[in-house]
Amino acid sequence: MRLDDTNDMRRDILDWSDPVVGDCLFEAYDSCFGGNIDWSRPMTRQHARVWRHIIGGDKKRAAEARRDLLRLALACRMGPEALDAIDRLVLDELVDVVAVRFRGSSSDSRSYGRLLIEASATLVETRLASAA
Repeated sequence: MRLDDTNDMRRDILDWSDPVVGDCLFEAYDSCFGGNIDWSRPMTRQHARVWRHIIGGDKKRAAEARRDLLRLALACRMGPEALDAIDRLVLDELVDVVAVRFRGSSSDSRSYGRLLIEASATLVETRLASAA
């Protein structure tokens, strides 16, 4: 896969994943906070920023956004383990979407899968960088 192909695929995944990530995050936070919009909306927005940077491959901005998310989570009495569990939900949802959306093209499915593996590695790096 050429670099320009990867960049095109990254732009594409950023386009279609944004509403998927947002819906998944809102559902998780709405459930965590029992429908309290005053907490679920800002948490959803900030966590979506983290994911945009992760998918976009911007590790520095992802770590900064994750630190902001951790501060906001503490104000909502939520620990980092809960954020990690929500991250797993988001990643699972993205993998499911790739599996269904690109099932007709093993090449595209494999390429998007690789980008999600890269995003997963970036997520781990982001967690470590924001904890320091």
